[in-house]
Amino acid sequence: MDEVYVFKAAFKYRKGLWRRIEIEGGQTLADFDGIMREAFNHDTWDHLSEFYPEHARGMNGFGEIEPHGGGTGAEVRIADLGLFEGDKLEYVYDFGDNIQHVITLEEIVGPESGVNYPRISAKSKTRKRYCVECKEKGKKTVATWICIECSEEAGEDICLCENCLTSEHDDHDVEEIQY
Repeated sequence: MDEVYVFKAAFKYRKGLWRRIEIEGGQTLADFDGIMREAFNHDTWDHLSEFYPEHARGMNGFGEIEPHGGGTGAEVRIADLGLFEGDKLEYVYDFGDNIQHVITLEEIVGPESGVNYPRISAKSKTRKRYCVECKEKGKKTVATWICIECSEEAGEDICLCENCLTSEHDDHDVEEIQY
């Protein structure tokens, strides 16, 4: 169990947005789920998730994982998955919204001393999006939200900063932008 599994996890439909996650072989899918939720800013209080062997969705996964670590797949150890470098997993967070991720095992290495696992060891550099309302006022403010209602009306993403969201779109359906 002294091995550390180094995974590259990305949104399935936004592969340029990825995180490198390191986890020990003796740790569980509940541990992996917890670091995935942290890495991709998924809430930690709601929604089930599950890991699947590549191309097995709709078939048997490794068992559901509840938000606080329970569930039929929670105690499955990483080393017991039988993975080899280059193998892929699929991870689905929130079965209603069906947020899909592709996870690739990049390598298996020895642990570093003084490091607490699991951990996020790297992440993609992303191009920032800017608030459309601030831009109209001559400001350049990083957007943190997309207004779903306004985007559907405009036919393009309406990106907003926190201030513009609360002042103009507080009662609209919004989605947080992932960087």
